Amino acid sequence: MENLQEQKKEALQAVGKYLKRLIPGLGTLCGELRGSRKEDTDVFQKQCIDGLNWVIEVYNRVSDMVDAKEMHMAKEEMNQHLTALGGAIQSKDDGKMADILENAVVPFLKDLEKAMKKTMEE
Repeated sequence: MENLQEQKKEALQAVGKYLKRLIPGLGTLCGELRGSRKEDTDVFQKQCIDGLNWVIEVYNRVSDMVDAKEMHMAKEEMNQHLTALGGAIQSKDDGKMADILENAVVPFLKDLEKAMKKTMEE
């Protein structure tokens, strides 16, 4: 059991490091989706969404170790936003994607980053 806890702690550390790059990257993506599209915006979007999916997958596996008081959005609510994000991606609705990322996903990730940091300090 101790080995599992160590693995979860390592996963938290990896996600914490990755969030330092993903959160600003999502901000950049939102700017591109709001009218500053570049040639590689679709590729960058896929990379960001893949990274987001990885973070969510790890979070789902280690959420029992994360300080829930730091999380201002319930998992169920976040799942609804992620479903809406998937729909916006499918319909190629850049504005809606940017809105969901800025107003739901990034705040969730910032809370997660704080919660993970607090967990690691304990």
